[in-house]
Amino acid sequence: MKKLFLLTTVILFAACQTPTTATEPKMSNEDITSALKEKAVKLQDAILNQNVEEFNKHVDQNVTFSSGDSNLSKFYTMNTDRFNMEQKAVWGEFDLYDINVALSPDSRTAVLTFYAKGNYTVGEGDEIDYSTRASSVWISTENGWKIMHSNWAPFGGGNGIPE
Repeated sequence: MKKLFLLTTVILFAACQTPTTATEPKMSNEDITSALKEKAVKLQDAILNQNVEEFNKHVDQNVTFSSGDSNLSKFYTMNTDRFNMEQKAVWGEFDLYDINVALSPDSRTAVLTFYAKGNYTVGEGDEIDYSTRASSVWISTENGWKIMHSNWAPFGGGNGIPE
C-alpha cells in the first residue's frame, strides 16, 4: 500500500510541474530579457520592411496579434495581410529605444515598454518627426517567444503615424 501511495504521489507531483521541451532549454531571466529586446527590434524592422519571413518568426499563427497604432485608431489584427495595404507613410528613420522588460512570476509572459523616434513623409509633403511611446505583450510558446499585443501612442508632443 505504501508503494502505491508513493507511486501515486510521484505521478501527481510530476503532472503538476510546468512542462519543458527538449528543444527549448530553460533560459535565465536576463537571457529572456535580452532576447525579447532583440526580437522587438527585429519584429518592427520586419513590419516596416514588409519582410514576411522575419515577421513570421515573431508571431504564432494560433495566437492573435492585436495592435493599436500611434494614430489612436481602432485596434486591429496585425498579420501579413496588412503588408498588402497601401502605406501612407514613407519612413526615413525609425528606432526603438529604452526598452524595458517586465516578466511574469513564471517567466512565461512579458510586457515590454519602450519608445520610438524617427521621421516619415506622406506623398510629396515635408518630413514629419515621429515620437511615440509603446508597449507589447509577448508569451512563451512551444515555438519560442511570440508577440500577442502591441499598442502605440504619440509621446511628448510628438506625432504618430497618419490615419
